[in-house]
This record gives sequence, structure tokens and C-alpha cells, in this order.
Amino acid sequence: MSVVKHYPFNGSKNRLRLGLSAIPASEWIYYEDDFSKRISEKKSLILQQKNRVIQCMGNSEAAQNELLDSVLLYIAKYKSDLFAISEGTVISHADNSEYELSMYKHAPLELISYLVPDDFCLLEKYSDDYCLTAASVCSPTYWELSEKMGKPLKDVHAPIPNLEDKIGRMIRHFFANLKVDDYFQRSNWFLTVNPDLSLFLNNYNLGNHIEGLNINNIEEKLFLRTERQSFRKLKNTENIAFGIKIYVSPISIIKKHKAIAEDLIVAINIMTKDQKQLLGIDLYENILKEYLNSVI
Repeated sequence: MSVVKHYPFNGSKNRLRLGLSAIPASEWIYYEDDFSKRISEKKSLILQQKNRVIQCMGNSEAAQNELLDSVLLYIAKYKSDLFAISEGTVISHADNSEYELSMYKHAPLELISYLVPDDFCLLEKYSDDYCLTAASVCSPTYWELSEKMGKPLKDVHAPIPNLEDKIGRMIRHFFANLKVDDYFQRSNWFLTVNPDLSLFLNNYNLGNHIEGLNINNIEEKLFLRTERQSFRKLKNTENIAFGIKIYVSPISIIKKHKAIAEDLIVAINIMTKDQKQLLGIDLYENILKEYLNSVI
């Protein structure tokens, strides 16, 4: 699916906003043509760096199992063409993999990682906030799971300038009022000079990657990255299941979607200095604006 579908048009309002929309249960998880490729990449990453991409607190196993049950019910109802589920076994037709549920009795989130293209985080109610208690994140955008695990949302959001002040209270209000049968989604956008799905903060030196970027090679070096987020509340544990799926395309895709170019210019113009630095846009802002204006 194109990166364009999940580009959030929010520049004229404010980059930091919820932008939530309700979706039917059937659209909770998107299975697309690249499903088998994504699962292959996940398996490789988990094999090599499992402790980096899957982390769980000791009290999260019940919520993990409830999320696994929800995923199994979902694929049985909506994706029977991709999976065969029998007692104690799940077979993925995408890559002919067979999974014994008993093998993942104490690692349900790992099995979930092999059954869905999305990353998933579990957020548990914690006083007046929500705490990240379990996550499988194979496609981070400039962050490390180890730096956020076990923390409340206000601390998880701390590295993002103004996010907590502007929408932190709204996020908690939304979670508190989210009903079990509700499904919601929202989107984010990023610009990156690396097309990889996995952008770990500690592996990435933006300054080195941006070196040599100019108006003549920007279409080769710069990429538009969008993030589709999904939200639902689990019935028994009342944890929030937070899904993340990444899409990446060359920046040249905006030639076919000039409204995105227009929105990006507005968004960049209203960003604070700190926001531009966080995204690395401050390093190539003038070149980017020149390119966007040429497209418009």
C-alpha cells in the first residue's frame, strides 16, 4: 500500500495533534502484498537482536496472551486465506511457517510478531497515566525500546519537543474513554535519508547520511516515511494495544500528489527549531523547500 494513504494532512493546523479516526474491526490490521517480506525481516531481526526489539515486563504476560487471542480471532475471521488455525497450531500460508502455540506459552508477543506485519506495544493503566509494559518493535523511527520500556507516557513522550504539553492530556483522555469494541487509527509522517524500515536511534548518524544532499540528488537520497498507528482496548486486562506499521517511498512520490508537497511546506514553516532538529530537517531545510516549491 502506498505511503500516501497514511500521510496525515495536518500542516495548516498543527503538526502535533491527535488526528484520530474510527475504523471498522476488519481494518484493525492491514495484510498487504509485502506481508511475507516483512515477516522475513522481522524474523531475521528477532533472531539477531531479540532483546533489542522485544521487551516485556514481568506483569505483562496476561495482556500479551489476551492480545494473542485477539489476533488469532481476527485472522480466523478476516484472514482465513492467509492462515490455517487448528487446535494448538497456526500455519501461515505466506511463507509456509507452522507455529505451535505451546512453544510461545511464555512469549506470546514473539508469536504475534510472526503473525502480523505491525509492531505492537501494550500500555497498562498506571495511576493517572499509561505505562509501556510490553512491546515488539522491529521498525522504530529513531528510538530505542530499552529507553522507553516500563515508563509512563509522559516520560516516553519527553524526547519529542512540545508533544506532552500539546496532546499528552488528550491522549490519556482518549485511552481512558476508549471502549472495548472501538478501533481507531491515526498517522504520522517523517522525512529520512534511509529507506530501511528499522531506524534505531543508536545506529543512526543523521549528519553523516545527509552529507552531499542537494537539489539534484534529493529524489535519490530523501524518503517520505509514514506511520499508521492503531488503537484498541483489551477487554479483560484493559491494556491499550497500540499497533504501528511503517511505509516508505522516495520523496519523488509527491510529484503525483502535490497536495502533500503543499502540506509539507506549511508544516515545516510552523515547526519550532527543536522540532526541526529532532527530525533532522534543520540540516537540509532550504534544499527541501526549494524542491517542494519546484514540485508545486
